[in-house]
Amino acid sequence: MSALDRCKHFGVSNIRGIAYMPGPSNYTKEKKAQYFDSDFYNGDFHALWSPKSDGTGPYGRSDLHRFSEKLGANFIHCYDWSAPVPEIGLRNHLVFLARCTELGMKATVPISNYTYLCMADTPNKKPWETPATAHLNIQKVFKEIYSQGQGPAPGAGMWKIFNEYELWYDRNPAHVVTAMTWLVEEEDRLNLPDSARLPIMVDCSFGMKDGIEGAGYVKDVWDRLIGQPRIGSYSPRDFWNARFVFATNPQNDGPDITSFLSTRLPQYWTSRGIPIPPVMFTELGSSIEQTGSEQKQAEWMARQLAASVPGSSNGMMLGACVFINEQRPWEDGWERSFGVLKFGASTEWPWPSTSPYVMQTLYPAWNEKGEPYAVKGSYPVEQQVAKLNYFAVVKAWKG
Repeated sequence: MSALDRCKHFGVSNIRGIAYMPGPSNYTKEKKAQYFDSDFYNGDFHALWSPKSDGTGPYGRSDLHRFSEKLGANFIHCYDWSAPVPEIGLRNHLVFLARCTELGMKATVPISNYTYLCMADTPNKKPWETPATAHLNIQKVFKEIYSQGQGPAPGAGMWKIFNEYELWYDRNPAHVVTAMTWLVEEEDRLNLPDSARLPIMVDCSFGMKDGIEGAGYVKDVWDRLIGQPRIGSYSPRDFWNARFVFATNPQNDGPDITSFLSTRLPQYWTSRGIPIPPVMFTELGSSIEQTGSEQKQAEWMARQLAASVPGSSNGMMLGACVFINEQRPWEDGWERSFGVLKFGASTEWPWPSTSPYVMQTLYPAWNEKGEPYAVKGSYPVEQQVAKLNYFAVVKAWKG
Protein backbone atom coordinates (compact mmCIF):
# COMPACT_ATOMS: atom_id res chain seq x y z
CA MET A 1 0.00 0.00 0.00
CA SER A 2 1.06 3.62 -0.43
CA ALA A 3 2.32 5.70 2.47
CA LEU A 4 -0.96 7.62 2.52
CA ASP A 5 -3.03 4.44 2.48
CA ARG A 6 -0.80 3.08 5.25
CA CYS A 7 -1.55 6.13 7.39
CA LYS A 8 -5.27 5.59 6.83
CA HIS A 9 -4.87 1.88 7.62
CA PHE A 10 -3.28 2.71 11.00
CA GLY A 11 -5.74 5.51 11.82
CA VAL A 12 -3.40 8.47 11.48
CA SER A 13 -4.91 10.33 8.54
CA ASN A 14 -7.17 12.80 10.38
CA ILE A 15 -4.79 13.93 13.08
CA ARG A 16 -5.81 16.20 15.93
CA GLY A 17 -2.71 15.81 18.02
CA ILE A 18 -0.88 17.01 21.09
CA ALA A 19 2.90 17.27 21.11
CA TYR A 20 3.20 15.67 24.53
CA MET A 21 6.33 16.03 26.63
CA PRO A 22 5.20 15.86 30.26
CA GLY A 23 7.74 16.83 32.85
CA PRO A 24 7.22 17.01 36.62
CA SER A 25 7.54 20.59 37.84
CA ASN A 26 10.88 19.82 39.52
CA TYR A 27 12.41 18.36 36.36
CA THR A 28 15.50 20.14 35.05
CA LYS A 29 17.69 19.32 32.10
CA GLU A 30 20.76 19.60 34.30
CA LYS A 31 19.40 17.24 36.95
CA LYS A 32 17.35 14.91 34.79
CA ALA A 33 19.37 12.02 36.23
CA GLN A 34 16.98 12.17 39.16
CA TYR A 35 14.50 10.60 36.70
CA PHE A 36 17.14 8.59 34.82
CA ASP A 37 16.11 10.34 31.59
CA SER A 38 13.29 12.43 30.10
CA ASP A 39 11.05 9.53 29.03
CA PHE A 40 7.74 9.88 30.88
CA TYR A 41 5.66 7.73 28.50
CA ASN A 42 6.02 4.56 30.54
CA GLY A 43 4.45 2.88 33.52
CA ASP A 44 7.00 4.32 35.93
CA PHE A 45 5.21 7.69 35.54
CA HIS A 46 1.60 6.59 35.01
CA ALA A 47 0.14 9.17 37.39
CA LEU A 48 0.93 11.95 34.89
CA TRP A 49 -1.20 10.51 32.09
CA SER A 50 -3.36 7.82 33.68
CA PRO A 51 -6.15 7.85 36.28
CA LYS A 52 -4.70 4.87 38.11
CA SER A 53 -3.60 5.20 41.72
CA ASP A 54 -1.14 3.11 43.68
CA GLY A 55 -3.85 2.57 46.30
CA THR A 56 -2.37 5.00 48.81
CA GLY A 57 -3.38 8.36 47.42
CA PRO A 58 -5.55 10.30 44.98
CA TYR A 59 -5.99 9.56 41.33
CA GLY A 60 -3.41 10.80 38.87
CA ARG A 61 -3.69 13.78 36.55
CA SER A 62 -4.89 11.71 33.59
CA ASP A 63 -3.53 14.00 30.86
CA LEU A 64 -4.53 11.65 28.04
CA HIS A 65 -8.17 11.54 29.17
CA ARG A 66 -8.20 15.33 29.36
CA PHE A 67 -6.81 15.73 25.86
CA SER A 68 -9.38 13.29 24.48
CA GLU A 69 -12.43 14.56 26.35
CA LYS A 70 -11.77 18.28 26.52
CA LEU A 71 -9.80 18.94 23.33
CA GLY A 72 -11.01 16.21 21.00
CA ALA A 73 -7.45 15.01 20.43
CA ASN A 74 -6.90 11.63 18.76
CA PHE A 75 -3.11 11.56 18.46
CA ILE A 76 -0.11 11.91 20.78
CA HIS A 77 3.25 13.03 19.41
CA CYS A 78 5.97 11.64 21.70
CA TYR A 79 9.66 12.52 21.99
CA ASP A 80 11.99 10.61 24.33
CA TRP A 81 11.42 6.86 24.42
CA SER A 82 13.97 4.80 26.31
CA ALA A 83 14.75 1.20 25.60
CA PRO A 84 12.56 -0.88 27.95
CA VAL A 85 14.12 -2.78 30.84
CA PRO A 86 11.93 -5.90 30.94
CA GLU A 87 14.32 -7.76 33.25
CA ILE A 88 13.04 -5.65 36.16
CA GLY A 89 9.69 -4.60 34.67
CA LEU A 90 10.56 -0.92 34.20
CA ARG A 91 10.28 1.53 31.30
CA ASN A 92 7.22 -0.36 30.03
CA HIS A 93 5.57 1.75 27.31
CA LEU A 94 2.85 -0.73 26.45
CA VAL A 95 0.73 0.52 29.35
CA PHE A 96 0.93 4.04 27.89
CA LEU A 97 -0.09 2.78 24.45
CA ALA A 98 -2.90 0.74 26.02
CA ARG A 99 -4.26 3.90 27.66
CA CYS A 100 -4.12 5.67 24.30
CA THR A 101 -6.09 2.79 22.79
CA GLU A 102 -8.74 2.97 25.52
CA LEU A 103 -9.30 6.60 24.56
CA GLY A 104 -9.30 6.02 20.79
CA MET A 105 -5.91 7.68 20.33
CA LYS A 106 -2.76 6.78 18.40
CA ALA A 107 0.82 7.72 19.29
CA THR A 108 4.18 8.03 17.66
CA VAL A 109 6.89 5.62 18.76
CA PRO A 110 10.10 7.66 18.69
CA ILE A 111 13.61 6.59 17.94
CA SER A 112 14.87 9.25 20.29
CA ASN A 113 17.65 11.77 19.97
CA TYR A 114 19.71 9.82 22.50
CA THR A 115 19.93 7.02 19.94
CA TYR A 116 20.86 9.69 17.38
CA LEU A 117 23.64 10.89 19.71
CA CYS A 118 25.04 7.37 19.86
CA MET A 119 25.23 7.30 16.06
CA ALA A 120 26.63 10.78 15.56
CA ASP A 121 30.23 11.83 15.01
CA THR A 122 30.32 14.40 17.78
CA PRO A 123 32.68 15.15 20.69
CA ASN A 124 32.25 14.48 24.40
CA LYS A 125 30.31 11.26 24.07
CA LYS A 126 30.54 8.62 26.76
CA PRO A 127 32.43 5.43 25.87
CA TRP A 128 29.26 3.38 25.50
CA GLU A 129 27.48 5.93 23.27
CA THR A 130 28.34 4.14 20.04
CA PRO A 131 26.51 3.08 16.86
CA ALA A 132 26.34 -0.42 18.34
CA THR A 133 24.40 0.98 21.32
CA ALA A 134 22.12 2.86 18.92
CA HIS A 135 21.41 -0.32 16.98
CA LEU A 136 20.67 -2.22 20.19
CA ASN A 137 18.31 0.54 21.39
CA ILE A 138 16.32 0.32 18.16
CA GLN A 139 16.14 -3.45 18.43
CA LYS A 140 14.85 -3.22 22.02
CA VAL A 141 12.20 -0.62 21.19
CA PHE A 142 11.10 -2.60 18.13
CA LYS A 143 10.86 -5.80 20.18
CA GLU A 144 8.62 -4.05 22.72
CA ILE A 145 6.25 -2.70 20.05
CA TYR A 146 6.03 -6.07 18.28
CA SER A 147 6.05 -8.24 21.41
CA GLN A 148 2.39 -9.22 20.99
CA GLY A 149 2.57 -10.97 17.64
CA GLN A 150 2.51 -10.11 13.96
CA GLY A 151 1.15 -6.61 14.45
CA PRO A 152 2.29 -3.55 16.37
CA ALA A 153 1.02 -2.87 19.87
CA PRO A 154 -2.42 -1.24 19.84
CA GLY A 155 -2.01 2.50 20.11
CA ALA A 156 1.16 2.64 18.00
CA GLY A 157 0.42 4.82 14.95
CA MET A 158 3.80 5.47 13.34
CA TRP A 159 7.53 5.36 13.94
CA LYS A 160 9.29 8.69 14.41
CA ILE A 161 12.96 9.01 13.48
CA PHE A 162 14.68 11.52 15.80
CA ASN A 163 13.47 15.04 16.48
CA GLU A 164 14.63 17.75 14.07
CA TYR A 165 17.79 15.88 13.12
CA GLU A 166 19.14 18.92 11.25
CA LEU A 167 19.52 20.88 14.51
CA TRP A 168 21.41 18.29 16.55
CA TYR A 169 24.85 16.68 16.85
CA ASP A 170 26.49 16.15 13.46
CA ARG A 171 23.24 16.93 11.55
CA ASN A 172 23.84 13.99 9.27
CA PRO A 173 20.85 12.70 7.26
CA ALA A 174 22.70 9.41 6.72
CA HIS A 175 21.87 8.52 10.35
CA VAL A 176 18.17 8.95 9.56
CA VAL A 177 18.48 6.47 6.71
CA THR A 178 20.44 4.04 8.88
CA ALA A 179 17.78 4.11 11.60
CA MET A 180 15.03 3.45 9.06
CA THR A 181 17.05 0.60 7.57
CA TRP A 182 17.55 -1.01 10.98
CA LEU A 183 13.80 -0.86 11.63
CA VAL A 184 13.03 -2.53 8.30
CA GLU A 185 15.61 -5.23 9.01
CA GLU A 186 13.77 -6.04 12.25
CA GLU A 187 10.48 -6.21 10.32
CA ASP A 188 12.05 -8.50 7.76
CA ARG A 189 13.43 -10.73 10.51
CA LEU A 190 9.85 -11.32 11.69
CA ASN A 191 8.65 -11.63 8.09
CA LEU A 192 5.93 -9.07 8.85
CA PRO A 193 3.18 -8.67 6.27
CA ASP A 194 2.82 -5.28 4.64
CA SER A 195 -0.33 -4.59 6.66
CA ALA A 196 1.64 -4.83 9.93
CA ARG A 197 4.36 -2.31 9.00
CA LEU A 198 3.86 1.17 10.42
CA PRO A 199 4.43 4.45 8.56
CA ILE A 200 7.81 6.00 9.31
CA MET A 201 7.87 9.75 9.96
CA VAL A 202 10.79 12.16 9.89
CA ASP A 203 10.17 15.60 11.34
CA CYS A 204 12.19 18.74 10.69
CA SER A 205 12.15 22.32 11.83
CA PHE A 206 10.54 24.99 9.65
CA GLY A 207 13.96 26.38 8.85
CA MET A 208 14.71 27.44 5.28
CA LYS A 209 16.86 25.24 3.06
CA ASP A 210 16.90 24.83 -0.71
CA GLY A 211 14.31 27.58 -0.96
CA ILE A 212 11.65 25.84 1.15
CA GLU A 213 10.77 25.54 4.81
CA GLY A 214 11.39 22.11 6.33
CA ALA A 215 11.28 20.04 3.17
CA GLY A 216 14.83 20.97 2.14
CA TYR A 217 16.15 18.94 5.06
CA VAL A 218 14.06 15.99 3.95
CA LYS A 219 15.47 16.27 0.45
CA ASP A 220 18.84 15.57 2.08
CA VAL A 221 17.35 12.39 3.53
CA TRP A 222 15.91 11.50 0.11
CA ASP A 223 19.31 11.96 -1.54
CA ARG A 224 20.96 9.57 0.94
CA LEU A 225 18.07 7.13 0.76
CA ILE A 226 17.92 6.92 -3.01
CA GLY A 227 21.66 6.25 -3.12
CA GLN A 228 21.32 3.04 -1.10
CA PRO A 229 21.14 -0.33 -2.88
CA ARG A 230 18.35 -1.55 -0.59
CA ILE A 231 16.40 -0.56 2.53
CA GLY A 232 16.00 -4.06 3.86
CA SER A 233 13.53 -5.83 1.59
CA TYR A 234 12.61 -2.58 -0.23
CA SER A 235 14.17 -0.72 -3.07
CA PRO A 236 14.80 2.86 -1.90
CA ARG A 237 12.04 4.34 -4.07
CA ASP A 238 9.55 1.67 -3.05
CA PHE A 239 10.36 2.31 0.60
CA TRP A 240 9.76 6.05 0.19
CA ASN A 241 6.47 5.53 -1.63
CA ALA A 242 5.19 2.91 0.81
CA ARG A 243 6.43 4.11 4.19
CA PHE A 244 7.70 7.70 4.36
CA VAL A 245 5.88 10.58 6.08
CA PHE A 246 7.27 14.12 6.17
CA ALA A 247 6.60 16.27 9.23
CA THR A 248 7.57 19.84 9.99
CA ASN A 249 7.06 22.37 12.77
CA PRO A 250 5.71 25.75 11.65
CA GLN A 251 5.34 28.75 13.94
CA ASN A 252 4.12 30.94 11.07
CA ASP A 253 0.70 32.58 10.97
CA GLY A 254 -2.29 30.87 9.37
CA PRO A 255 -2.25 32.53 5.91
CA ASP A 256 1.38 31.54 5.41
CA ILE A 257 0.60 27.94 6.41
CA THR A 258 -2.21 27.88 3.86
CA SER A 259 0.22 29.03 1.17
CA PHE A 260 2.80 26.46 2.24
CA LEU A 261 0.38 23.54 2.01
CA SER A 262 -1.46 24.58 -1.14
CA THR A 263 1.42 25.90 -3.22
CA ARG A 264 4.98 25.96 -1.94
CA LEU A 265 5.23 22.38 -0.69
CA PRO A 266 3.65 20.47 -3.61
CA GLN A 267 5.53 22.63 -6.11
CA TYR A 268 8.79 21.93 -4.32
CA TRP A 269 8.45 18.14 -4.47
CA THR A 270 7.53 18.31 -8.16
CA SER A 271 10.41 20.66 -8.99
CA ARG A 272 12.91 18.28 -7.35
CA GLY A 273 11.49 15.12 -8.90
CA ILE A 274 10.59 13.66 -5.50
CA PRO A 275 7.39 11.59 -5.12
CA ILE A 276 5.01 13.59 -2.93
CA PRO A 277 4.84 12.09 0.60
CA PRO A 278 2.11 12.55 3.21
CA VAL A 279 2.75 15.59 5.40
CA MET A 280 1.84 16.50 8.97
CA PHE A 281 2.69 19.21 11.48
CA THR A 282 4.23 17.76 14.62
CA GLU A 283 4.68 21.11 16.42
CA LEU A 284 2.11 23.77 15.59
CA GLY A 285 2.02 26.91 17.71
CA SER A 286 3.80 30.06 18.75
CA SER A 287 5.42 31.52 21.83
CA ILE A 288 4.07 34.44 23.79
CA GLU A 289 7.29 36.28 22.91
CA GLN A 290 6.52 35.84 19.21
CA THR A 291 2.87 36.92 19.37
CA GLY A 292 3.02 39.48 22.18
CA SER A 293 0.45 38.23 24.68
CA GLU A 294 -1.45 35.15 25.78
CA GLN A 295 -4.57 36.45 24.00
CA LYS A 296 -2.68 36.97 20.72
CA GLN A 297 -1.06 33.54 21.13
CA ALA A 298 -4.56 32.03 21.25
CA GLU A 299 -5.71 33.98 18.19
CA TRP A 300 -2.56 32.87 16.33
CA MET A 301 -3.27 29.25 17.26
CA ALA A 302 -6.84 29.53 15.97
CA ARG A 303 -5.63 30.76 12.57
CA GLN A 304 -2.96 28.06 12.38
CA LEU A 305 -5.44 25.28 13.11
CA ALA A 306 -7.90 26.66 10.56
CA ALA A 307 -5.14 26.46 7.93
CA SER A 308 -3.91 22.97 8.87
CA VAL A 309 -6.76 21.01 7.38
CA PRO A 310 -6.45 17.23 7.00
CA GLY A 311 -6.90 16.32 3.35
CA SER A 312 -5.43 19.58 2.04
CA SER A 313 -2.13 19.84 0.17
CA ASN A 314 -3.39 17.73 -2.75
CA GLY A 315 -4.91 15.24 -0.31
CA MET A 316 -1.59 14.53 1.41
CA MET A 317 -2.07 16.55 4.63
CA LEU A 318 -2.62 14.27 7.64
CA GLY A 319 -3.27 16.93 10.28
CA ALA A 320 -1.46 18.76 13.05
CA CYS A 321 -0.21 18.41 16.60
CA VAL A 322 -0.46 21.39 18.91
CA PHE A 323 2.86 22.35 20.53
CA ILE A 324 3.01 21.60 23.44
CA ASN A 325 0.99 20.21 26.39
CA GLU A 326 2.57 22.32 29.14
CA GLN A 327 4.70 25.36 29.68
CA ARG A 328 8.13 24.16 30.74
CA PRO A 329 9.87 26.13 33.48
CA TRP A 330 13.14 24.32 32.80
CA GLU A 331 13.44 25.75 29.28
CA ASP A 332 15.01 29.07 28.29
CA GLY A 333 13.57 31.91 26.25
CA TRP A 334 10.76 31.29 23.82
CA GLU A 335 10.72 27.54 24.44
CA ARG A 336 9.39 28.22 27.94
CA SER A 337 6.09 29.84 26.92
CA PHE A 338 4.82 27.42 24.27
CA GLY A 339 2.12 25.19 25.67
CA VAL A 340 -1.62 25.08 26.24
CA LEU A 341 -1.37 24.39 29.99
CA LYS A 342 0.65 25.68 32.92
CA PHE A 343 1.07 24.46 36.47
CA GLY A 344 -1.71 25.84 38.67
CA ALA A 345 -5.03 25.07 40.34
CA SER A 346 -7.77 24.07 37.88
CA THR A 347 -11.53 23.78 38.21
CA GLU A 348 -11.89 22.67 34.57
CA TRP A 349 -9.77 19.54 35.27
CA PRO A 350 -9.20 19.27 39.05
CA TRP A 351 -6.92 16.23 39.05
CA PRO A 352 -5.13 15.02 41.04
CA SER A 353 -7.59 15.81 43.80
CA THR A 354 -4.66 16.57 46.10
CA SER A 355 -2.14 18.85 44.38
CA PRO A 356 0.75 18.46 44.46
CA TYR A 357 0.65 14.74 45.11
CA VAL A 358 4.01 13.00 45.44
CA MET A 359 3.95 9.67 43.64
CA GLN A 360 6.34 6.89 44.58
CA THR A 361 7.96 4.96 41.76
CA LEU A 362 11.04 3.01 40.70
CA TYR A 363 13.80 3.91 38.25
CA PRO A 364 16.27 1.60 36.52
CA ALA A 365 19.98 1.61 37.29
CA TRP A 366 22.85 -0.69 36.35
CA ASN A 367 25.65 -2.23 38.36
CA GLU A 368 29.28 -2.57 37.27
CA LYS A 369 28.41 -5.83 35.47
CA GLY A 370 25.76 -4.09 33.39
CA GLU A 371 22.91 -5.80 35.24
CA PRO A 372 19.79 -3.67 35.83
CA TYR A 373 18.27 -3.10 39.23
CA ALA A 374 15.50 -0.85 40.54
CA VAL A 375 16.02 2.19 42.75
CA LYS A 376 13.29 4.02 44.66
CA GLY A 377 12.23 7.46 43.56
CA SER A 378 9.28 9.83 43.46
CA TYR A 379 7.78 12.61 41.37
CA PRO A 380 5.22 15.36 41.97
CA VAL A 381 1.88 15.25 40.18
CA GLU A 382 0.22 18.66 40.04
CA GLN A 383 -2.88 20.19 38.56
CA GLN A 384 -2.50 22.24 35.40
CA VAL A 385 -4.62 25.23 34.45
CA ALA A 386 -5.69 25.97 30.88
CA LYS A 387 -4.22 28.90 28.96
CA LEU A 388 -6.23 30.84 26.39
CA ASN A 389 -4.73 28.89 23.49
CA TYR A 390 -6.13 25.70 25.08
CA PHE A 391 -9.62 27.06 24.47
CA ALA A 392 -8.67 27.98 20.90
CA VAL A 393 -7.94 24.26 20.39
CA VAL A 394 -11.27 23.34 22.01
CA LYS A 395 -13.15 25.60 19.60
CA ALA A 396 -11.25 24.30 16.56
CA TRP A 397 -11.61 20.61 17.33
CA LYS A 398 -14.78 20.38 19.44
CA GLY A 399 -16.77 23.29 18.00
